[in-house]
Amino acid sequence: MSAFNENPVLSQSSYNREWMKSIPEETPLSAIAIPGTHESLTLYKGLFASYLQSQVWNLKDQLNVGVRYFDLHSRNWIPKKTIYVGNSHWLIGKEIPLGEVLRDILDFLENHRNETVILKVTFHKLVFHNNKDAEDLMKTIIDKFRSKIWTNTLAPKMKDARGKIVFLKTDVFRAGTESHDSHFFEHNRLTNVEKKIKNIKSNLCERHIMVTGTSASTTEKPIKLAQKVNEQLYNFLKQHNTSSENHGCLGVISMDFPSAEIIKIITELKPCKFSRSDEASKHLLKRMELNSLYYIILFQLRTDGQPDAGLG
Repeated sequence: MSAFNENPVLSQSSYNREWMKSIPEETPLSAIAIPGTHESLTLYKGLFASYLQSQVWNLKDQLNVGVRYFDLHSRNWIPKKTIYVGNSHWLIGKEIPLGEVLRDILDFLENHRNETVILKVTFHKLVFHNNKDAEDLMKTIIDKFRSKIWTNTLAPKMKDARGKIVFLKTDVFRAGTESHDSHFFEHNRLTNVEKKIKNIKSNLCERHIMVTGTSASTTEKPIKLAQKVNEQLYNFLKQHNTSSENHGCLGVISMDFPSAEIIKIITELKPCKFSRSDEASKHLLKRMELNSLYYIILFQLRTDGQPDAGLG
């Protein structure tokens, strides 16, 4: 089996449309290992394609093969009345209205109502003069599909996620579910993953989405890097599936040029199970956050009542 794929033709025998159906309703989305794609619409085949292209399957094929996390990038290089996402970060390539992308995803979810899709939309600093422009345009689009979109801070349980798109919070788009980087890869190599899983379980338990990116190089061609990185990931997943005490506690795995085989392995992992110690860690962190908030408010109340130093 290969973990890497560069064939744009997807066989129907590789379809994996209903893999979330068997997941228990009370399972938090954060506890599920989810296959995803990095720069999901970067199918560009023109000039410098070897340095830009990250995927070979279009959006519909990625949905059909089992991908449930999509990484999109805004390309509004000049002010427009809607948000466009592109098939690369650059000034070249096709522009696609974000509303059309959402419509395609929701059409799939309408036919496969047990599934859910996680979506991250990144707005680049050159695109918008200020954050409010992006937020206003994003709000207009989301309001159109409001009943089918999840924008709460905490990841939903499966019973609330089915048939919906779950948006992740970003620096510009602040409405969305919290996510964090797992840092499983260091310098394009998987490093101390099982130890890192223990460190992130409190975040998974806290219903934050963990994301593992497999593309960290800015100099190597994505297709060349994916050949090496995907193989590492495939070997790790086989071992993790049989021997890890933290089975399935991986969150989202975002890949370039993934094969149907590696996607299937991820979908077959059972959800992460949280122990009493994980729950205790979660409650301890919550108490620490509340204590910090208490002292901040107390400090503000005390200082607000004092005369401003230096003003007489």
